[in-house]
Amino acid sequence: MFTRTVAALVGLAASLLLASCGLSDDANGNQPTTITYWSWVSGSREMVDRFNATHDDIRVNFELIPSGTSGGYSKMFNAVRAGRAPDIVTVEYPELPGFVTQNVVQPITRYGVEELAGRYPEWTWRQVALGGEVYALPKDIAPQVLFYRADLFEEYGLEPPATWEEYRAEAERLHEEHPDVSMTTFPTADAGLLAGLAWQAGADWFDTSSGQWRVDTTDEATRRVADYWDSLLADGLVTAGPTFAEQHITDLEAGRSLTLIAAPWTAANLSRFVPDLAGTWGVAPLPAWDLAASGNYGGSTMALPVGSPHPEEAMEFARWVSTSPDAIAAAAPVSTAFPANADLADDWRTAVEEANPYTHGMNLAAVAAAAAPTIPPSWEWGPDMTDGFSRLNDETTLDIGLPGGLATAFRDWQDATVDQLRRRGYDVTG
Repeated sequence: MFTRTVAALVGLAASLLLASCGLSDDANGNQPTTITYWSWVSGSREMVDRFNATHDDIRVNFELIPSGTSGGYSKMFNAVRAGRAPDIVTVEYPELPGFVTQNVVQPITRYGVEELAGRYPEWTWRQVALGGEVYALPKDIAPQVLFYRADLFEEYGLEPPATWEEYRAEAERLHEEHPDVSMTTFPTADAGLLAGLAWQAGADWFDTSSGQWRVDTTDEATRRVADYWDSLLADGLVTAGPTFAEQHITDLEAGRSLTLIAAPWTAANLSRFVPDLAGTWGVAPLPAWDLAASGNYGGSTMALPVGSPHPEEAMEFARWVSTSPDAIAAAAPVSTAFPANADLADDWRTAVEEANPYTHGMNLAAVAAAAAPTIPPSWEWGPDMTDGFSRLNDETTLDIGLPGGLATAFRDWQDATVDQLRRRGYDVTG
């Protein structure tokens, strides 16, 4: 049971924390306390450099690690198990429940972070507040938006669709008049994107309200998403392929793929992969189903590993990253990740537009800021999304493009996830 598991971990984490807090008070004289920060997120090094230049009592040693699912999370697990944890780490929202239940990160409620809760969208705070404790500070979020080729939309007489029904109608018209042009390239293996689309539609893939884990990816909302995209693929209205792979980049450059279902961080990728398309993009809200809503497609938190040598100093740095306009300005030249802290939205817009001319004219900041609070707050992640996302990517790679392929992938993924969690000892239904 997730709640009881978290409660048990709190006691253990507290004892470890008390044992480590004294390390922050060693006889350093006037020397700054040095802490170590592990991350792979773009802009992290720049934030560290800015923090070190503006703070005398703490010095942050930044260590670039592989992205979480490419070895970074394994490195964190191994370091904690070996008693060599860094002071502060990046953990993405889907992985945080697993880090908690496996006693890799510790609660941070004792550091007064609950006073910050009102600065973040409700759903964001619920992602880090688990079992009555707060386990991380939100850094950035990724409300889904629609990037579209504004120049080609105007040329073809298209309008940014407000609903998914309108999106299909525009795709049908485009296909009839320009059969060599696709409305989008739907990713063949992007579990995070699929989760965001299901989230927007009102799905809840995981739930612990009954006291046990429930897994459900055959619900009405998820089936609606699967059936929709299966039909667009079957009718040739969209193509399928890896995002920003060679073929996708070629199609973007040639104007053969007109939209991307993405998030603010995508702007930096576009500037990197298709720089010659600067000035051609617009950003619109994600097309809606019944009510205006978005899903989340990425984002990260700052978490304290169990055994963090200097937790107080680490939390001071994490709070600065999560609340300081200076941190936003430092990262802007290399990152367009949207801040989780709603108070920083205007600072982000100013910093990103000054540092990245590629974003000019997109209306990205306004659309993202409006989308962030519309994300449904009930969504929960499972206890092992690293493995779960990998398995879902395998399923969609096999099934996408086949009749009912996405629906089949979701059904098979649910069965495999329930079986895997039961074998690991979780009380789970599905």
